[in-house]
Amino acid sequence: MNYTNIKLIMDKITRHPLMQDIPFETVIDYAVDFIRLVGTPPSFVDKTAIIDIHNYRGELPCDFYEMIQVRLAYDEKHRVENHAPTFRYTTDSFHMSPNKPHVSDLTYKLQGNCIFTAPLEEGQIEIAYKAMPIDDEGYPMIPDNSAFSRALEMYIKKQWFTIQYDMGKISQAVMAKTDQDYAWAVGQAQTDLIRPTIDQMESISNMWNTLVPRAQEHRKGFVHEGSREHIKIH
Repeated sequence: MNYTNIKLIMDKITRHPLMQDIPFETVIDYAVDFIRLVGTPPSFVDKTAIIDIHNYRGELPCDFYEMIQVRLAYDEKHRVENHAPTFRYTTDSFHMSPNKPHVSDLTYKLQGNCIFTAPLEEGQIEIAYKAMPIDDEGYPMIPDNSAFSRALEMYIKKQWFTIQYDMGKISQAVMAKTDQDYAWAVGQAQTDLIRPTIDQMESISNMWNTLVPRAQEHRKGFVHEGSREHIKIH
């Protein structure tokens, strides 16, 4: 998925006579809200980062949106079958307590803009996460997809027109048509962006067509989850 600058959306929506006064900062706020509301995978980029852990705590990247997986920073010391040990999300009610229990599982908890690990007190971890794409100026980037761009334009228009409607500047009929146009546009965008490619379908098919459950894929980072299963018959 390629990405385009939010300024192109700004250029399009300000062509409307009733939207020429909308501030650029407002457009950015609405765009970020829309990306989070729709939540389709192409709206975000997959990234990895090394985080230093001090006193069971590390700071998440500034562009962090959602965690995918956590493991120890890969090195020869921590190699386990060519994979660094992975963390699971904690189920411990006292995970944040200074009295850490002596457990063998590596666990983590997210709170605020920090990650809290146990029983790792000092060291480094590597995270795989979803990030909101931004350009060199720090402005959000959006998928270069016509359906997504159209839905985003209609969302911004809907939000702006709601303010105008509450102020009595536009009619109920105009507001109703805007709501309807947005509903159609966002539905088309979601359908278009979740459609898998042929290569993605191959991985999905391989995951579904397995005879032996792959119970250890989490600790391997799901690297073999989409590979084809081969059964040897003796």
